[in-house]
Formats: sequence, C-alpha cells, structure tokens
Amino acid sequence: MRRQKLFWTTQIPSDISATVEPGTNPQVVRLKWKRDIQNFPEDHVTELSVQALRNLVNVACPTPSPDLPSKVLWDDASFREDVRDLDYKAYMSDDSVLHQALQYLHTHGLVFLTNVPEQEISVSTIAERIGPVKNTFYGYTWDVRSVPQAKNVAYTSQDLGFHMDLLYMEQPPHLQFLHCIRASSAGGASTFTDSHAAAQDLSQQDPDAFEALENLPVNFHYDHLESHYYHHARTVFELAPKPLYLGGRKCRNFRELMDTAQRAGMSTSELPITEWLANVSWSPPFQAPFTPLSAHTEPRGFPPLVRRGPLAALNEQMTRWLPAAKKFDELIHRPEGVYERMMKPGECVLFDNRRVLHARRAFEVGDIGKERWLRGAYLDRDPFESRLRVLWEKFGDFPSP
Repeated sequence: MRRQKLFWTTQIPSDISATVEPGTNPQVVRLKWKRDIQNFPEDHVTELSVQALRNLVNVACPTPSPDLPSKVLWDDASFREDVRDLDYKAYMSDDSVLHQALQYLHTHGLVFLTNVPEQEISVSTIAERIGPVKNTFYGYTWDVRSVPQAKNVAYTSQDLGFHMDLLYMEQPPHLQFLHCIRASSAGGASTFTDSHAAAQDLSQQDPDAFEALENLPVNFHYDHLESHYYHHARTVFELAPKPLYLGGRKCRNFRELMDTAQRAGMSTSELPITEWLANVSWSPPFQAPFTPLSAHTEPRGFPPLVRRGPLAALNEQMTRWLPAAKKFDELIHRPEGVYERMMKPGECVLFDNRRVLHARRAFEVGDIGKERWLRGAYLDRDPFESRLRVLWEKFGDFPSP
C-alpha cells in the first residue's frame, strides 16, 4: 500500500460535500462524495475508522499516530527503581526489547545496555538498530579518551561538567550512544541528571527565572577556523512549537500560560510544564560570548529591553539571565538528582541529548594503551521517533519492571 495522496489539495472543489453511507462495520464511516474532484469516479467512497476521525478533529492529537506515554521526571532513586539494564543480544534480536529501550528513552531519556561486544563497531551497530547514524565532523563514530593537546575538553582526563553535545549546530543530535570499551582504574565515573525535572522545579519555584531562560538566547560555538566553525543561538528552554492550551485557552508562551493558570485559580505546581518543553540547551564548555537581544528576534510577550545602546542592553540582559541560570545550575547539581555510574567494559549508555545532561568525573591517565576509552555515535530525532511509533503500534505499553 502506497499510503500517499493521488491528488493535490488545491484540486478539491470549494463546494464539495459528502453523505454518510450505511455499512456493516459500526467502527468504520463510509463517505460518498458529491461534486468531487474532476475525473474522480462517480462511485468514489472514502472509508475511515471512527478512531481516525477522532484523531483528525482532536487538537491535542493532530495526527493518527499512536498516543505515547507521558515523560517521567526522575531523580537518582526513582531512576534506579524505574529503569533496568537491557541485554545487548536481546536488544539486537528481539523487537520487544528494542521497544522497551526506546520507551525508556522516551519516558526517562536514559537506558543502559550490558554484555556489549568490546569491538569498535559495536556502538554503530547499536545505533543502526534504531536508524541511520548521524555523521558529523567528529566522524561516523568517534572516540572519547585522553589525547595530547586536545581541542575538545572531552578528550582530556579532567572533570567534565554537565553539558549537552553539539548545541552549536542547527540540528544537534537527539540521541547519544557511549560504549565503554576500556575503563579507567581510578576515576572517570559517568553522571547523568534530568534537566526536565530541574526545569519543572524552576518553573514552580521561580517563574520569572524560568521565563528568562525561555526567552533570552545563548550563543554556542565551535571555534576552530583552521578546520571547523559552527555557531548557533538558542534559549536554555525551548518550548514545543505546538500551541500551549490550558482550559481551552491558547497560550503563546510561558508567561501567558502562568497568567491563564492564575486567573483559573490554579497553582503553578499543577502545571506540567514539561509537557510543552521540547528541548533544553545547556553546554557551558561551548558557550560563546553573549550578544544583545536586539541582535536576535525579540520574542513576543516578553518585556522589551531598554534601548540605551548595545552595551547597556547587554548588561540588562545579563542581569536577567545570570541569576536564572545560577538557579537552574543549582537544581541540576542537587546530589539526590544525579545518577552516577562507573561504566564497565561491555556497557553502553543511550540517552536523550536534548534532555539528559551528562558529565564525567576526572580520571587518572594510566599506562599507554590502558587508558579510559569510550566510543560514541549520534542519532537524529526523526528516525528515533519513527522507530518508536512503529514499535508502539506493534507492542503498545509494557509493564514497569
């Protein structure tokens, strides 16, 4: 079945209409068209399931794709309780196990595979089980280990704080894969934290701080003009492009959402802001100098900066952004919110690069050939979501472990 349109929408007559014809299946609606598209057969009938019609008219579900579960906010204790490790062979051979891994990535943004063959090709094999690997200037796959005169802090042995990868690109990778081939004998533990949980708490504790991080852009760059130069500006919190609806009212941004909630007598703690949070952008190692907001498109619904020249505007911008960023930084570093793991050879971590912040403790560089060695790969959002929806349609939900 092709599942593609055989006509142009512009060919539909403005006075087209339809009548419902009787059928034998109560879950299927038969539509007989009147004043149809030119050259279409006179007996043209369209059959649609009742559920498909519901999906088409439901603003909360504009496509007939299956409903996916809500994201689950987590801390160290709840992640350990909710998400279990999955076996590599089962992941590679059993679609139901792959589905479980993808659902973990959708709900929690983090999952680990064990018993992975200690081969350089393993990480690409794991990624390709989901979809095409995202190739970047780092390569199809790439190594994370200490090298002399490294251009990237990840390629040193020093402590690497919480961050996300490649935010200086127009389309940063959605998933990241890190396969531990060799572990350090001293240090080098991997740490992870849920940025969405921190964002939810910030929206409740300090709505003004959340709004500042939603509206004031940050510049990210990879500045090595002898080989590569990338630059992109994005806000720390990127809300989904879909409209924000609360009580039937359309809200254009977080401020309108808060105002609508207050008028309805709702507490901010009742607002599941993460339902509208598309991405988080946090990568201090690759943060570029700030530029005045006037250099970017000024968002609607946000108080304009005082026009006293670029330096004064930049100073006013920073007085809003910096305190908000400090509060967010404190939230992502709460000890109870950090999951720490000393990855062993044969383990591979899969995580959502636009939600889960990752870091690494400092480690000692041992003898040559025995240092900590991880091999990585990236994957874009589209192939992940496609694979997830296909498997969700096939298997549905699975019980919690």
